[in-house]
Amino acid sequence: MKNWKFHLIILCLVLIPYTALLAQEKVITAGFQFKPIFSSQFFSAGPETSSASGIDFKISPKSGYCLGMVIRKGITNTVSFETGINYVKRNFELNIKDTTFSGTSEFSVVGYEIPVLGLIFIQLSDRIFMDVALGFSLDFYPSDIRTYDTYYEHYSARDSWFSPAVLGNLGWEYRTEKSGYFYLGASYHRPFNITYYSFVGSPDLQPGSPQTRLELQGNYLTLDFRYFFHSDPQKRKKKIRKADSKTK
Repeated sequence: MKNWKFHLIILCLVLIPYTALLAQEKVITAGFQFKPIFSSQFFSAGPETSSASGIDFKISPKSGYCLGMVIRKGITNTVSFETGINYVKRNFELNIKDTTFSGTSEFSVVGYEIPVLGLIFIQLSDRIFMDVALGFSLDFYPSDIRTYDTYYEHYSARDSWFSPAVLGNLGWEYRTEKSGYFYLGASYHRPFNITYYSFVGSPDLQPGSPQTRLELQGNYLTLDFRYFFHSDPQKRKKKIRKADSKTK
């Protein structure tokens, strides 16, 4: 084709403003996210076990969810900054078993997270972008937890009100022209310290009665669903120079 260079130039001129429209530089946008939490043996996110006086104790993480809002600031077309606040509910199953008896109970841990993430985007097509994110989260645990029945007493004491954690994320984002961004990804959350110490034993927890202590790590994996509202790039403010007045 003789005029392929001419058509290529025309195509580039058409795509340049279109690509700038979907870029993130100087864009501040907000959205919300929903992240189901999954139990996994990987990354130390599996059950915790212990034994005392021939009785086996096990606390297994079950399903849960993380729900909150996200604020994103585009630094360049490939680098962004994110923060927000999340409500987190994680469910656990407590199992007590010996040679003649087996009992199961459930309890939940509720907390709040303030994540701070740096993101790097890779453009895969006109509208699809892949991102890798790494950062930290400040986790808040408002209360201790106590459950009981006729055959056991369980008390989980938080290690601290606040617990810092490392947060990693991988995902894909579909950016529309006017309807915002749609995001699908996965995250791994790992606190630096033990989040809760769980004490389990007989209902009276008297000295010498079979009881044990287990550690809740607070690690979990999530599947991330996010939506960001459409936002136009911020316009640069023009600096007005004051003219120097000269008096003669």
